[in-house]
Amino acid sequence: MIRMTERAAQEVRSLVTSKALPETTFLRVDARLVEGKKELRLTLKLDPSEPGTKDLVETTAGTRLAVHEMVAATLGDMSLDYSEESGNFVFERPEPTA
Repeated sequence: MIRMTERAAQEVRSLVTSKALPETTFLRVDARLVEGKKELRLTLKLDPSEPGTKDLVETTAGTRLAVHEMVAATLGDMSLDYSEESGNFVFERPEPTA
């Protein structure tokens, strides 16, 4: 499952407020195959609707992140953070343990 840091949750709330979106808006993570490569492109979208029945939902500091269960199974454990330095959201995988 993808977990969102408090810093990322704070940035999502800031975006929702600045765009005057409903308070129920959540962050959706999706993944698509990159054509001609064996890679996934991850996308983020502010979604004002409700998560679907096959979405896994994680709540951090009152902010929801939703990932379709098949996408979550493909991606495994990750975290989503926000880098103030670059102004971008960043996906990170946990360090493997021995």
